Amino acid sequence: MRLREDLENAASEILHSRRPLLTHLNADTSWVLTLPHPSPRERFLFNILIDPWFQNSQVDYFSWFSKQWHVIPSSVQTVTELNECLGTLEAIFRSRHGSPSTHENVKANSNIDLVVISHEFTDHCNRKTLREIASTTPVYATKAAARLISSWRYFHHVYSIATFSNEKDDWKHVSEAGIPSWLSITRIISNKDAMSFHSAILITFDIMSNTEGSSTEGLVYTPHGINADDLKTLAVASPRINVLALLHGLHDIRISRRQLNLGAHNALRAQRISGSRYWLSTHDEVKGAGGLVNYFMRRKIWTIEDVLKEEERRNEKLGIGSPLADIRDINFANLESGESLLLR
Repeated sequence: MRLREDLENAASEILHSRRPLLTHLNADTSWVLTLPHPSPRERFLFNILIDPWFQNSQVDYFSWFSKQWHVIPSSVQTVTELNECLGTLEAIFRSRHGSPSTHENVKANSNIDLVVISHEFTDHCNRKTLREIASTTPVYATKAAARLISSWRYFHHVYSIATFSNEKDDWKHVSEAGIPSWLSITRIISNKDAMSFHSAILITFDIMSNTEGSSTEGLVYTPHGINADDLKTLAVASPRINVLALLHGLHDIRISRRQLNLGAHNALRAQRISGSRYWLSTHDEVKGAGGLVNYFMRRKIWTIEDVLKEEERRNEKLGIGSPLADIRDINFANLESGESLLLR
């Protein structure tokens, strides 16, 4: 299995560098963020599962209205497979630290520490995939998604993600209870977007909290995109957040006149405003689709090279030059299903 091989190959790098590992679980927008635990006791790694949807079709409301399915197979087909892969990674850490726990015991336990859900739609909040996860796993979801998940009466702990804003700039005090003190999960929203469709999940962490000179780092996950100016609120964060990665798609997607995915030009500006070290594309799989929504959907596919050239052309036309055209200072990655990236 490619995913297991990638994780095993990354084990020595994580062990040596103690840096986060981000893994794309499908070609769409399912991820797992693996963080080295700053104070390991029972576990050496802390795994955050984001928007899991692995197989079968997803339907919003009715199949005649909106139905989609993966064209590219997910790197894992079940949560059990994912748990075994994460267990393999944990077992490697344990063996190198002289832990007595066996590989089989580690794989038998749940290696998913918490789940994050960004939207209530079934390509983000997929009931079948989510119900494969241990019911004791805490779930942090946007308000509408948390309400939906709670109605299933399956998970023991479902939390609505708090909003990060200028008035609530201390991320350590905004996040919900039940999260380790070195970790926070909040949401950035726009006052101009009544449904908060174009919003972002902010995952902040200090995994080097036991070392001198440590700093808080963050990951901005926005599968449909967030208005780039709304990320200016990060500048007032306390403690200061160094944005490590921005997950924002390249494709510009519309249904009639309504913008669904904001696309590459917005992403490029968001990367500049947030100052993220990495930009990874997400939610760009061209899925199989049917139903009324698909009939009205229009997709403009951008590549990173194309959008940089277009930005250069636009700015030259305005006579203001274009620092955006230099790709050398943009750590862009378009990870395929099953690929991982160590965030240095």
